[in-house]
Parts: sequence; C-alpha cells; structure tokens
Amino acid sequence: MDEQQLLALKPELDRFLDRFAPLFGRDENQAHARRFIQGLLHGGERRNAENIAQAMSGGPVRSLQAFISTGAWSDGPILKAMRGAVLEALADEDAVWNADETGFPKKGTKSVGVKRQYSGTLGRTDNCQVAVFANDCSATGHTFLDRRLFLPEEWAADGERREEAGVPAGVIFRTKPELALAMAADAVAEGVPFRWAGGDGVYGDSPTFVQGVRQLGKWYVLDSSADARVWTTEPRVIPPEDRPKPRRGRPGPRPVVVGEARRVDEVVAALPAKAWCRLTVAEGSQGPRVYEYAELWVWFSEEGLPGPRELLLVRRSLGQEPELKYHRSNAPAEVPLLKLAQVRATRWTIEEDIQSAKGECGLDEYETRGWVGWHHHTTLSLLAAVGVLGLVGLGL
Repeated sequence: MDEQQLLALKPELDRFLDRFAPLFGRDENQAHARRFIQGLLHGGERRNAENIAQAMSGGPVRSLQAFISTGAWSDGPILKAMRGAVLEALADEDAVWNADETGFPKKGTKSVGVKRQYSGTLGRTDNCQVAVFANDCSATGHTFLDRRLFLPEEWAADGERREEAGVPAGVIFRTKPELALAMAADAVAEGVPFRWAGGDGVYGDSPTFVQGVRQLGKWYVLDSSADARVWTTEPRVIPPEDRPKPRRGRPGPRPVVVGEARRVDEVVAALPAKAWCRLTVAEGSQGPRVYEYAELWVWFSEEGLPGPRELLLVRRSLGQEPELKYHRSNAPAEVPLLKLAQVRATRWTIEEDIQSAKGECGLDEYETRGWVGWHHHTTLSLLAAVGVLGLVGLGL
C-alpha cells in the first residue's frame, strides 16, 4: 500500500483500531500498536520494528522493539475481539472453518520452534518455523480467525531452549492437527457460527482431528491421502473379550477387524465410468472451475479400526492427464454432492489469506526470536489484514 492509499485509509483504519486500543493497556502501547499496524500496511523493503519506526516517525526504535518482543500486553483478548469484529460481517451458520499451515524460513537455531522440517509453503524441508492458521469463509467473504505456533517435540522437551525463548510452562507438544482442533474448539466455545471444517490431508488423515470435529458436532470435507485405508462394506469388529483365547498368554487388548482395508486409490481405480459426473464448483478469475466428481460410502480406517460410515469423494481434473484428489466427508446423505464439492472449493481462501497477509501485512517479516515476540507480531499482522478486509469490502 503506497503513501497516498494509506493516508486515504487512515481515518477509517483509526476508527477500526479504536475498538482494540484499550486491550493494549497504557497509552504508549496503544500508540505503538496503531503505528506498527500502519507500518505493516505501508510496506517497504522490510517491515520490522526498526524500519517501521523510521517510516512512521515512531520515536525511539528500542521502544517499538520492546513493545513487540517483550511488551506487557496479551494477544489472546485482542484476537478474541478481532473474531467478534469479523463475525459482525461474516457470521453465517453455513460458514466453512478452514485450517492450513505455513512455514517461515529462518537462519540459526534460536527462533522459537525452528528446526529443519517440511513446509508445504516452501515445498521442501528447510530450516523454518511452522504455524497453523484458521479462517472463516462465508457467502460474504473470508478472513482470519486464529493461529497457533507449532512447537516441535525436541523444543517442547528442552528446558534450556524453552526458557531462553520464553515458552510458557503450560505449553506442551501438540501436533498440527491437535493445534487446529484446539482452534476449532475455541471457536465453538466462543459461539463462532460455522457448519463445516476444511483442511488438507494433514488434517483429513488425522484420527485425532476428524474424531474431534465430529465430537464438536460439525461436518467436514477434508482431503485424504491416496494411501489412506478404507472398507467399502462395513467390517465386523470383534471386541477383545470375544476374541479366541490363544494357547499361550493373554488375549490382545485391541479389537480385531475382520477383512482388510484397501487403499483409497485402489478403490477409486475400480470405479466404473458411470460413477463420474461433471460439476461446476465455483467461478474462478479465469472462468468456471469445472471438475469431474465421484462419491461412494466407505469406512475409513482410524488407527486400524473403522470409523463411522462416511463419503469418499474423488475430484478429477479435466484434460489429457487428469489429476485426482481424494476427500472425505461426514455430512448426512441428503447433502448434495455439489454442495460438498463447493465446500471443498473454499480451501483456496485460507491459502489466499496467508499469502495476502505475508505480501500486504508483513506476516513473515518479523525479526524477533522469542515466543512473546512471535505472537505479538502475528497478532498485529492479522489485525492489519482483517482491518483492511473490513474497511475495503465488509464495512466493519
């Protein structure tokens, strides 16, 4: 955003930020918050505290750096208030809550949570931090709701590194699906209205996540890997107490499933041509987005045991070399296939939100290493992203 655009937007941006200002505490913190968010939107070569202080005539650089890295203000209440503002414009009982992770490349070993790990954003294993984000997508629009920093196991177990990075004592190792589920549960607890949950195979292949979403009373359309296992007829499960007694030792503690589950791609390869139908799932920037879809009822293997009956959905692209994508959904039988395909099509919105926040709001341009600094910077970046969305399109 150039100087003229930011200047034109400033009166509305100030009114938007007025509702959050008291949550930052003392007047100096409130002024820093406004200045920092304006600096994130202003752009520039690098949107760190030093450059923002210079660009926004922000006073002593160290004061702004301290506000980000060690400031005595909590990100939780601000994000909760942000969700309230979002819902004033986006609230929809049929909304889709989407989860996705992104990587932040880093050098060295000091940044909290950093390690050599795979990042889909980078498309490779690299030295980076990874965080899970959640958004809300309704008929009105889409934007962020929440985020969680992924803390790898070796970090969670290393007291010295934790202390140096300021990781709170109550933070334990959580997988990415567990982090996503915690955000979904928090959204439900706060009364955020949504019917659907969406995510890629990281979440669709996680029994913890799918079972948790079902317990929250939500429907999902989640990606599944090609090698996920399913039964196409309901398998018989023999409980431990009914298992034949072995000649030696005691019976195993787990139930036994009669019949082998098959790979998803093997099941799909056997579908007849008449199983496929062509659907227009959305209007894209280059015209309608059209795919071929098939569906069948299956029982997904969840840690070796069959889950409840649900739909295996298959999306096939058009063209000479079609690409297959696999999804799973626990929606009731009366929900049309087109609706399920449309829900899946909202996954691009969180990818776009993350990309936009990095490009327009400096989400990845922090230079702080600690737990508090990361959470402070990303909170202000998300607030900038939501503010611009609201001011430009939603009338917050």
